[in-house]
Amino acid sequence: MERRRNARVQLSLQCRITACRGGERWTGVTENMSRGDLLVSLGADQLRGVSPSVGDPLLVEIDLPANHAFGRKCMQCQTTVARLSKGPSGRLHVALRIHKMRFQSSAKAGMELSPGRATPQGVVM
Repeated sequence: MERRRNARVQLSLQCRITACRGGERWTGVTENMSRGDLLVSLGADQLRGVSPSVGDPLLVEIDLPANHAFGRKCMQCQTTVARLSKGPSGRLHVALRIHKMRFQSSAKAGMELSPGRATPQGVVM
């Protein structure tokens, strides 16, 4: 039985993920996305330390393809982990519920999360 609320779009884009509690960081690849949900895949090499848990708030920055009209942009999503599953290759698939989304220039991406700046706790929920 299909329980999805919105249609999903298959897309494979690089993303940066930051835990709002603890500040752990991972890099991943998007698998698919809908209006309110996102599926991200993390490589086994990313999981040597702490990995996300169900219920964790995460900040996800998805690098968008360049556009001549407005330059490099990224989509910043405030999310919560809804589900985790391991793939056959050892990759961790992280299903995320999107609460807020905004677009910003890639030059600004991650600046709020750099040392000495606002923490993810101030950015997300």
